Amino acid sequence: MGDSHPKGNKLSRDFLSRLKRPNRLKPQSRSAPPTPSWSGSSQQAPSSNEDPGRESASAVPQAIVSSVASLIHPGLVPLASTSAQRVETVAQSSTQSDSRSSVQQVIEDDSTAPPHSAQDISAFQTSGPAPEPTEATANALSMEASPTPSPAKDVLGVTLRFTQMLMKRLPEIVDGNPVKMALSLAKAIIVIKEAVKDNMDAVDRRIASTGAQLTILEKAFTGWSPRGEEQETMNQFKTTLEDALENLTRLSNEWIARKIADHEDEKARIASIFEGVNEARVHFELATGIRVFKIIHAVQEDLRLSFLDRLKPSLIADHKYHLVGPQREALRRAVCTRGTRVYILRNITKWANDTSSESEEIYWLFGPAGSGKSTIAYTVARRFELTADVDDTIALGGNFLCSRQFEETRYASSIVRTLVYHLALKCKPFADALCRSGRFESVHRDVRTQLEELLVGPWRDSCYTMSNDSESSSQRRYLVVIDALDEIEQQGGSTFLRDLLDVINDNSLPGLKFFVTSRPDPDLVKHVESFDRKQTFRLQDVEKEEVQADIEKYLEASLPHFKGHSIVKSLLEFAGGLFICAATIVKHLTPTRPKLQPAEQERFLRKLFPDTATPHPIQLPSSAAYLLDTLYAQILSDAFSNLGSEDFSTRLRILHTFLCTPEPVSASTAAKLVCDDPDVETDPSFSFIGVADDVLSQLHAVIYTDAQQRILSYHKSFSDFLFDPGRSEKYWYDSGVHHRLLTMSCFRVMKSRLKFNIANIHTSFILDSDNLGLPCQVEQNIPTVLSYCSRNWSHHLSNTTTTTPDPLVNTLADFLQLRALFWIEAMNLLQVRGVCDPMLRVASTWVSKVPDHSALAQQFAEAASFALYFSGSLASSSTPHLYISSLATWSRKLEPCETWRTHFPRIPRFVTNGAQQTFPLMSLEIGSRVYAVACSEDGRWIAAGSDDGRVRVWDASTGRVQSVLEGHTELVASVAFSSDGTRIASGSYDNRVLVWDVSTRKVQSVLEDHMDWVTSVAFSSDSTCIASGSYDKSVWVWDVSSGKVQSVLEGHTGPVTSVAFSSDGTRIASGSFDQSVRVWDVSTGKVQSVLEGHAGWVTSVAFSSDGTRIASGSDNESVQVWDVSTGKVQSVLEGHATGVTSVAFSSNGARIVSGSYDQSVRVWDVTTGKVQSVLEGHTQGVTSVSFSSDGTRIISGSHDQSVRVWDASASKVQSVLEGHTEGVTSVAFSSNGTHIASGSYDSSVRVWGVSTGKVQSVLEGHAELVTSVAFSSDGTHIASGSYDGSVRVWDVSTGKVQSVLEGHTSWVTSVAFSGNGTRIASGSYDQSVRVWDMSTGKVQSVLEGHTSWVTSVAFSSDGTRIASGSYDQSVRVWDVSTGKVQSVLEGHTDRVSSVAFSSDGTRIASGSYDESVWVWDVSTGKVQTVLEGHMGWVTSVAFSSDDTRIASGSDNESVQVCNVSTGKVQSVLEGHMDLVTSVAFSGDGTHIASGSEDKSVRVWDVSGSTNESLRLSHPQAAYIAQKDSNNNQTPTGWLLSLDGKNNLMFIPPGSILPEYPCILVLTNKPASFVRLASAALGDQWHKCYSPVPACVESG
Repeated sequence: MGDSHPKGNKLSRDFLSRLKRPNRLKPQSRSAPPTPSWSGSSQQAPSSNEDPGRESASAVPQAIVSSVASLIHPGLVPLASTSAQRVETVAQSSTQSDSRSSVQQVIEDDSTAPPHSAQDISAFQTSGPAPEPTEATANALSMEASPTPSPAKDVLGVTLRFTQMLMKRLPEIVDGNPVKMALSLAKAIIVIKEAVKDNMDAVDRRIASTGAQLTILEKAFTGWSPRGEEQETMNQFKTTLEDALENLTRLSNEWIARKIADHEDEKARIASIFEGVNEARVHFELATGIRVFKIIHAVQEDLRLSFLDRLKPSLIADHKYHLVGPQREALRRAVCTRGTRVYILRNITKWANDTSSESEEIYWLFGPAGSGKSTIAYTVARRFELTADVDDTIALGGNFLCSRQFEETRYASSIVRTLVYHLALKCKPFADALCRSGRFESVHRDVRTQLEELLVGPWRDSCYTMSNDSESSSQRRYLVVIDALDEIEQQGGSTFLRDLLDVINDNSLPGLKFFVTSRPDPDLVKHVESFDRKQTFRLQDVEKEEVQADIEKYLEASLPHFKGHSIVKSLLEFAGGLFICAATIVKHLTPTRPKLQPAEQERFLRKLFPDTATPHPIQLPSSAAYLLDTLYAQILSDAFSNLGSEDFSTRLRILHTFLCTPEPVSASTAAKLVCDDPDVETDPSFSFIGVADDVLSQLHAVIYTDAQQRILSYHKSFSDFLFDPGRSEKYWYDSGVHHRLLTMSCFRVMKSRLKFNIANIHTSFILDSDNLGLPCQVEQNIPTVLSYCSRNWSHHLSNTTTTTPDPLVNTLADFLQLRALFWIEAMNLLQVRGVCDPMLRVASTWVSKVPDHSALAQQFAEAASFALYFSGSLASSSTPHLYISSLATWSRKLEPCETWRTHFPRIPRFVTNGAQQTFPLMSLEIGSRVYAVACSEDGRWIAAGSDDGRVRVWDASTGRVQSVLEGHTELVASVAFSSDGTRIASGSYDNRVLVWDVSTRKVQSVLEDHMDWVTSVAFSSDSTCIASGSYDKSVWVWDVSSGKVQSVLEGHTGPVTSVAFSSDGTRIASGSFDQSVRVWDVSTGKVQSVLEGHAGWVTSVAFSSDGTRIASGSDNESVQVWDVSTGKVQSVLEGHATGVTSVAFSSNGARIVSGSYDQSVRVWDVTTGKVQSVLEGHTQGVTSVSFSSDGTRIISGSHDQSVRVWDASASKVQSVLEGHTEGVTSVAFSSNGTHIASGSYDSSVRVWGVSTGKVQSVLEGHAELVTSVAFSSDGTHIASGSYDGSVRVWDVSTGKVQSVLEGHTSWVTSVAFSGNGTRIASGSYDQSVRVWDMSTGKVQSVLEGHTSWVTSVAFSSDGTRIASGSYDQSVRVWDVSTGKVQSVLEGHTDRVSSVAFSSDGTRIASGSYDESVWVWDVSTGKVQTVLEGHMGWVTSVAFSSDDTRIASGSDNESVQVCNVSTGKVQSVLEGHMDLVTSVAFSGDGTHIASGSEDKSVRVWDVSGSTNESLRLSHPQAAYIAQKDSNNNQTPTGWLLSLDGKNNLMFIPPGSILPEYPCILVLTNKPASFVRLASAALGDQWHKCYSPVPACVESG
């Protein structure tokens, strides 16, 4: 048999499509694992006129076959469906017509059936012939009753004809292949049937039916090669066919021998033979059908596992999940006791089954804690999945039972993906649509996105599929159950329900209904009430009698031995309508171990109800709180009875520790927090951990442990009771005292366990994420109790009331000495570094309340700033760089950081030249110009608007991007947070204001009525209104909830640039290009006052928090402070060098921050009008500034594409930097290489120390720019030439002018010392070279001959010659003794800019504007070499001391080093930001100095060493700066080893730091360099720490 296709595909294409019949398989067992249940029709029992022995054997569920066929080959579905319909149609018609018409109809149907679509035909052409419904026809024939018998003669004639034809064809039938045998036999029967079709009785038709069935069998298995079990089945079938043929052959031989047929006997024998064939065919199909079912099940299981992996659902949240062990103790799920909650369950069922269009999509059941909502939800879920009624119109599609007891059931992010997983297993069209959508990555996004992309989109797509499905008469409907949304963390349940309602409101979801339960959150109730299509039910509205009856049934079922007992009445009164009361009592009376006997249970109840035995029990108050209080008090009394005062106190402290920690803790952790010394328990008979375990055991009815052994209460009401002194009485413990105890415990644990390199990190060269063993090390070295203390000490401290004096102050001071630094290390390893800054600020605030400890409070604030500096930088990605990078580069020399540094003598030295620079605490690079910044009220988020039309939101403690909000089509000019931080308003040049939901990142509303750019937006303090200013000269006030305009404020005569609300929301201030500030009354829309006084555009306005002042910034470089009541200017703040772009008040109104296009941020004291600090670091104009709500941080945005966070308490105005303030024109090395002299357009000469990079002296006296400088050979003097026409000689040691050489009639362009220092040569625009006597200051000679300006002069080393270059394109060589020209070197095609002698005097190098350097032979005057490579003018040339190299500077901003002998370029030195004006070699030839019009001097290492260790030994070490390939090659801040493999250290973004081979930058900006020579790095990094303070070299 041919096998042209894989068996699986062949089986699916041929066999499955032909076995489609009504499903008669048994339903799936309820205990079976969940598999897709995609049956499109209900299962029906066989009808009475069907042959169960034959039909059921080959029956395969039609929907399953179709589903599997679609999975393997989508083209099968429509054909399989069509074939099945034809089979059913013919089978039905066969019972309604006579036998003749039935047979004839089948034959005609098979021969004249219309073709399928091209796609369908194509699918079947690859898998065998098209299906024919002959099996159904044959079955129909077999079920027909026999017609009225014909006369005997007719019967005999027909039989003879039928038998004769059959027997004659037997030789043609025999074949080794059973399938071919079946086909041949079938064909023979069909031919005979056609011949005698008019006269066939029931036996004949049974034979014909068998033939038709064999035809189907053959077609189904064409091209299939059986294997294994199938081969055995095939062999059995073959044996049966061979036996049948042998019997038929024997019968034929007998018939031929007798020449006459006993037709009745022969017909019976033939029929018997064919009955045996048919029975074998039935067994064969049954075996094959079972095989198919196994394949189907395997495919379904694979699909289920795929969804499980991609959707990551919660398994515990499913009502079918079987809770065992600790899980069952944590969460007991049970259905409503039989006979209880009848009305509400009936109401829910009726709603769920209502198919009318008026039926609501959502049913919200809400009620107070303990009212039984979860039991109802659990019952509903099981009702619609496991015990469904036959009349149900809906099935359970998905469920999620929320619980704070388990990690996976207490976060909203798990809900949608779990529901989608359940629904995909129930509804195949939805599963298909979900797969097609391919949006599985949405599982990692917010709930709103999950709803839209995983549920709404695929469901709507599947609805379309189902509506076009001809097999489905009606769309399937599904119920989704979500229970206990109030158990979701951080109000996530309320947010989820709000999102769900919005999604249902915005999208049609036919076929889905949602049943939700939660507590009645007031805000949520309001939101639900605004939703039209919902049904709600309040459990508190149920009649008290009905609730009591239900609770009574529950108690009788749970405590059957108390049925009819009078104590049950007391229990009912005690429960007061709350199921939780009854459930708590039952839980207490029925512990797993030890099991209480009925008598013991009764004793507990009698203590709870002492008057139970009286005829009339006491009337307890109906207050649920009182009822619970009584219950909890009794439980505590049982647990703590018969204890001494000390034991009682210990247990009470442990219990309160269980419940008052901000996160659940284990019994062991709680014990170690309560114990004075958790590491030492000297008494073997006593253990705090044992006591904690005992407390947990005794209170099993109210507290329990989760899978991580953390202790939780079953219900919040127990914690509420315990922390209320009026309710818990003797079981109450002063929370303030207890938090003080826990605070001391936290610091005690941290002091004993925190240490340097706590995780034993072996190298500083890699990131934590690349250290595969680090998680294990962290787990081993940071135990649970240390982790808890490190993360939560500030919580306990903040809940501790200060005393005077307070012993905690000494504890905090000790912690800050060094342990705090190790704590930051541990927090980074625990991946919670972002909370270090706020925790330390909590400590600062707490200490500030203790008298006489302001210094310590300031130290904690400084430590907080340092923590943010680390956590907000990339240094935090490698924990060792807390020390190696962050501590090394921290610029402020304040405590405690200065003390910390003394313990780390071998961290790199990060030196910043010039004045002390304050780096930002955090720098956020975004790749687009920033126009607006804002900080949320709680300080958690920073938002920025930029010119790419986006709004970005960052975590303010870590610098991580939380969201990027896209919607504007033009630059975003303004952003503002609502007071609760849930919304952001953004104004844009697209003329719109967008209001964003921070949590969902979606646009809530679009406010568009402005006619021009929106420049500014502001929220009112209650967040109900937004004000927006625009270039259309108006201010609009919007209602946030409706998006409608409340008022339009008009009056400005120029574009409005800024708006601000007063804190009480009654006024709006607006600034404008019309140079005025207007104050508006919000209620009337009228102008209250117009503040005029600025001499330029008003760019920004801000109210003080008390509303008494307004600050306004202007492009006239000033900030003005106005008295709102009088409209008068209180003060004018001046200091910015260019226009002010933004102003903001601190929350206490004491300070103003301003940003300016001068690239600085200034902080002003409002009272004095003085500058408190200047924050510099931005490299382009600052466009926006803002204070954090606590006033400790300043946020700034700039056109340099960054947002920076600064310490608002930064130092005062920095001193003036000593670098050149204009372009550098000339540089020179002293002969020993220790100093560099530089001349500048600023008319000064500066002398720099090469080792420190600091200015040693500033030589001032020239009246015009300095063009050239030169050192004498002994380094004691400097000569400088200037545009003032003079040459000045300076004493290096004193910085004084020694002599002024005057005589040139125009600008001096170049100066040079002779080798012995006795002469000075100078060139000038007066076209002459002058030679001066150094000792007398007199002119020795004037060398004339050039026909244009002289640009450069140089002495030969022996002092006998001078070379000069000129604009006349020539180089002249002069004899110093005679003053005569020795030679004129011509060849340059443009002006000669620079000349230099080789040290041996045999060669001259000349640079020219023709972009080349020429090397001349002095003796011959011939060109030896032409060096090319520069892409711009050559401005300067210099020989190395060994004459092997020439350095040349160019206006293409580079320095080129060429090999003199080969003329090849050795290296190109890049880094200058403007043209290079001058180059010079150090005396030993290892370094080059270059000056540039970018105002800087750079020093380059050109030693050529390839040994990295030698380079590292240099004071300024070798490294390369890592670049961000995704952000225009911007430096990331990481310095890498020269091979690019190792992270050496991280430096602050924006640092002016040389990159190898540049080792030093001398500039007017705070430039830095790194010393790695003595640093302990890599696998030696742990040696950077010294337990004993060491003397650390100052930067």
